[in-house]
Amino acid sequence: MKPPEVTTGISGYSFNFIEDNLLVNVSKVRNHNDGRLAGDIKLILGKSKQEEPAFTFNFNSSTTRKQLVKSLDEKYPDWKWLEIIDEVTRQVQNLSQAGEEWSIIQPTISGVKHPGYYIEPVIMKGVPNVIYGDKGVNKTTLLLTMLGLISNGVDDSETGLIASTQAKVGLLDWENNRALTDYTTSRLVEGMTIPYFELPYMRCVHPLTDDMEHIGNFIDSNKIEVMGIDSLGKAAGSDKFDSAGKGAALHLFESLDQFNLTSVIIGQNAKNEDGKKSIYGSTYYTYYSRNIFRIQASKEQLGEDEMLIALIHEESNFSKKYRPMGFRLSYTDTTIKIVSEVANLSEFIDKVNMNRDLLDFLKTGAKTAKAVGIEFDISDGKARRLLKQAERKNLVKELGSGLWGLPIVFYS
Repeated sequence: MKPPEVTTGISGYSFNFIEDNLLVNVSKVRNHNDGRLAGDIKLILGKSKQEEPAFTFNFNSSTTRKQLVKSLDEKYPDWKWLEIIDEVTRQVQNLSQAGEEWSIIQPTISGVKHPGYYIEPVIMKGVPNVIYGDKGVNKTTLLLTMLGLISNGVDDSETGLIASTQAKVGLLDWENNRALTDYTTSRLVEGMTIPYFELPYMRCVHPLTDDMEHIGNFIDSNKIEVMGIDSLGKAAGSDKFDSAGKGAALHLFESLDQFNLTSVIIGQNAKNEDGKKSIYGSTYYTYYSRNIFRIQASKEQLGEDEMLIALIHEESNFSKKYRPMGFRLSYTDTTIKIVSEVANLSEFIDKVNMNRDLLDFLKTGAKTAKAVGIEFDISDGKARRLLKQAERKNLVKELGSGLWGLPIVFYS
């Protein structure tokens, strides 16, 4: 039997046995914790290209292999199934362990260049960017706004968001539907927040890793470079904190790597026992996200048709932390208008989070009240009150000469 021609796909491989008029497509190949190397097999047989329904197969099980060969021999006796399945199994095992080709990195001596942004600093090129927050803080609305700006290459916007590079965009949607997304996007255009643009859209039901071929075709057909994903937990297939959630998170980011694009992912907010907010679900969602912003609504009371929100930069692997970005949203039934607004951090951060951030700031060394005020965008008077309140809780200590720092704890 002549070896097949092998083609690598998004999540698997195609084996074309040309002389035998047989195509074996293997997809969703994944190593499992229990030792299985599993994937789906689909057979396309003969000159008529008859398709056998796809089935899941364990490439590491000799028993399963024998059962499959026996079944196929009975159903399609014209093919040498033992040789075919053995060849496919051997190649899948080798290919799944091969990994990518190695290369040599030659550091740039001068003119070091950052990967860059589609919208600085929110959407960094080539990495998973996450925007998370409470329900109702307009996460999806802001995502659609940024996709519209990028699609048009808008470099002058009242939102304060600048698209440094024009690019093809798309949206994978597990949360809403086409009609609701159309409604929100149309209101943004009608409100002149963004220019008209056409958004490639795909409503999703199954986790991303289980629908790689379908999603991959969507990406390729529309030449998508920046993909919005709404939302993280449903795209991964789990928002749990346990080992299942960890596995779902790992597989999601592995799958995103294969698409080789920039992703902007909407996440939900979790409030931990110590008051610290984080992405809801496995800590791996935070670990593998490379640029994380939290949306926080202002505590200021506004009209029922307005909202003030801030994008607060929490984590980044490849940049400094940027200052908060504020936005004022105004609504009607037919429009959404978003304009830039100065974000006074004290309006957005609750006391528990502010104390935590104050302690993080002081870990770098003693600071004056003025320095605290600059860090948190508050007046010197408010900074002193914040420090005094923290001092009463024994969180900080006045060191003299106008400096404040962390109390020294002695251990016996």
